[in-house]
Amino acid sequence: MRLSWPLIGRTGQMRSIESAIAAPDVAGVVVSGGAGVGKSRIAREALSTAEAQGFQGRWVVGASSARSIPLGAFAAWTGHDASETVQLVRGVIESLAATTSPARVVVAVDDAQLLDDLSIFVLHQLVQRSAAKLILTVRDDESVPAALQEISAAGRFERIAVAPLSLDETTALLTAALNGPVEHSCAHRIWQLTHGNPLYLRNIVEQEVADGRLAQHRDAWVWAGDPVLPPDLVGLVESRIGTLPGAVGDVIDLLAVAEPMELPVLARLADPAAIEEAETRGLISLEATGSNVHARVAHPIYGEVRRRRASVTRLRRLRGLVAAELARSDDADDVRVAVKRATLSIESDLPPDTDLLVRAAHGAVWLADLPLADRLAKAAVAAGAGPEPNFVRAHALSWLSRGTEADAVLTAMAAGDLTDVDRARLAFHRASNMLWVLGDPARAIEIVNQQSAVESAEAHTYLDAFRVVHRFATDDPQPAREAAHPLVLGDLPPVVGAEIAWALTVVSGEAGQATEAEARAEWGYRAATRRFDAPQMRFNIADAHLTALLLAGRIPDAGEVAHGVGSQAADLPGEAQLLAAAVAGRAALGAGDVELACRLLGQAALGLSAAGHGMGWGYRYNVVRVSALALLGEVDEAAEVLAALDTIARPFRSLDYEVSLARAWVAANQGAVSEAIAIASGAAERACAKGQFGAEALCLQTVTQFGDRTCADRLNELAALVEGPRVAAVARFAAALHDSDAPELTAVSQVFEGLGDLIAAADSVAHAALIYRRHGQRGSALNCSTRVAALVQRCGGLVTPAVQQASQRLPFTGREREIVMLVGQRLSNRAIAERLCLSPRTVESHIHRAMAKTGTKTRDELAALLR
Repeated sequence: MRLSWPLIGRTGQMRSIESAIAAPDVAGVVVSGGAGVGKSRIAREALSTAEAQGFQGRWVVGASSARSIPLGAFAAWTGHDASETVQLVRGVIESLAATTSPARVVVAVDDAQLLDDLSIFVLHQLVQRSAAKLILTVRDDESVPAALQEISAAGRFERIAVAPLSLDETTALLTAALNGPVEHSCAHRIWQLTHGNPLYLRNIVEQEVADGRLAQHRDAWVWAGDPVLPPDLVGLVESRIGTLPGAVGDVIDLLAVAEPMELPVLARLADPAAIEEAETRGLISLEATGSNVHARVAHPIYGEVRRRRASVTRLRRLRGLVAAELARSDDADDVRVAVKRATLSIESDLPPDTDLLVRAAHGAVWLADLPLADRLAKAAVAAGAGPEPNFVRAHALSWLSRGTEADAVLTAMAAGDLTDVDRARLAFHRASNMLWVLGDPARAIEIVNQQSAVESAEAHTYLDAFRVVHRFATDDPQPAREAAHPLVLGDLPPVVGAEIAWALTVVSGEAGQATEAEARAEWGYRAATRRFDAPQMRFNIADAHLTALLLAGRIPDAGEVAHGVGSQAADLPGEAQLLAAAVAGRAALGAGDVELACRLLGQAALGLSAAGHGMGWGYRYNVVRVSALALLGEVDEAAEVLAALDTIARPFRSLDYEVSLARAWVAANQGAVSEAIAIASGAAERACAKGQFGAEALCLQTVTQFGDRTCADRLNELAALVEGPRVAAVARFAAALHDSDAPELTAVSQVFEGLGDLIAAADSVAHAALIYRRHGQRGSALNCSTRVAALVQRCGGLVTPAVQQASQRLPFTGREREIVMLVGQRLSNRAIAERLCLSPRTVESHIHRAMAKTGTKTRDELAALLR
């Protein structure tokens, strides 16, 4: 499959070249970078741009094969009748510089470092004579002839370094080339393999698409399996690596199977002189990290090629050598080192170490590498390690949304010889998998109830805890809270305690008890760090913690939670970064940054759904995404996502009030405001019936934003039930709207802005503008409309019924706007007249007309409209 590859991520370089070509005092541009980063593409695009602007373009290519031939690169411009060198050079210069119009000439030379001396002399003369502008590309890893370096002395040259594409730029390029969104982990894997090198990226992606491993799944491109490097790319990489002495090859191959590796470890396994030669050749890179230096293959593709060329027995031997050396190191039992040792050992010539494999499987869960945890646990089971690795396998498979496999592992364990506690533990894990992954709440509680005969108190803890979780999951929050009272969180196994803490954080937060929710969340965070099988729950706990803070109106605190999650997820693989993006997206929406929220939630929901979490995390964050899209004005897309959610049979946590608010925002921005009010009001009533008073307050806030004037009394009652500053602000908002008190609505807007809720701030002042307008107070209405516009801009775009109604362009002509701006600078009429070359009387007339149009009475009121 041939794909179209646009130029992405190079806007800055293209602008710099364009500016240099246009500048009369600049002779040209030198574009430098590593092999395959896109120097040639940039030069070609820059030449085409110059030609479109009227320049005459010349394209020249340096090549090793032409280097021994004088003027080899300029063969197309040499005359046939010239016999002497001077005549040849003069002819080439005249041919290059010749134009059929007054237009200047631009000569682009690709791989200029490969030019022969005479060709370089031609370039030198073009610069000295100002006969043409030059665009030169040079490779970072090749020596540049001194004569070429001297050209820059003949005229000023701009130097532009081209780096590989970043992850975001790679994702954007993939999205454009594949004509559709790319699942986050897919883009990340491609970027990790190619390091953003466009040449490698293009070769690999086209091969993977052609072979069907990179394919569209629903709405996103997903990459399954391991890449197969195209033969042309393999040949290209091997030519760059070159023929290696055996000792240098050992260095590369050791790193290919076990990078990154501390330099002292590598030096004990390989010849130090060979390590130095590998670094000198640019085949490995050394990176200082704290007090250590780590070695890596210079590019992941190099390692991929070496692994594919080596024999299986050689790779197994090398892995065994590294694993054995790591076992002798002082930090052999560090979790990351243990995971690396075990990972190397299962594909080495070493005998299995069951204790290491079990510890490493737990460690891989801790590091959020669940596929690796499954591999290590499976190897431990095969080596006869007992029931523990099966628990790890089931845990990993369940969190990977491979629920059927997880249930098969746990069902097989039930036939074994288990202790009372292990039977209860198994029931808890199997029921949790049945509930959250397989979506069968009835069967889940049945599994737990079948184990009621267990005798020990510790065993009953597992069963009682799941009953709490089950009530929470089936939308029965108050009974869940009551059932949790006998449980002592500190006595629960960490994986159980973390899940209970999540459930209780949600229940407390939605009830409006932010202090209690925070305490539950903090305990849950501690539980999630106490054992290897609980860390994934930290993201659920953070989401619940964030909900409690947003409902309370503690929006900056919610942002801190999101920041903390992002820091924790930064170095974790799998879905961790998607979950961090989702939490950050929710925080952004709560703060009114609608554009950022749409971007983050779209990335997260798409990636999580593609990874198999469509009923769980994908659904949860698509619900919030619907609201964000509607608020950004993307109502059609919001309606499409909402319709897709309606087709998903989700048998747990209906997210009733959140789904209802998303549905209400779609209806409102489709123009059905009365329907939106009815939807949000119904959600408020249902939240009240379940004791979800914090959620009820948010629903009534939304109803008020839509223009309903009936919520003040109930919000005053909620002020006594719900913690945090939001409910008091919303009560003031509702009362002011009921009384048509525009000044109070304006003051409430300031309160919401102080809380960090820019959306509510915009809506409250928008209602003030509408009231002023109805009363004929045009100046005050325009002041409020101006504030609305400023808040909308801070939101990155915002569409609500109130904002749309309040939006009104200021009725100034261009001259009037100019004068009003100067009035705002405290200039007198005479000073303005001098500034604009007008008479003072003309300035005074413009100001009088502007005041008449806007209903303002003073110069300060007039100037305030443009602040």
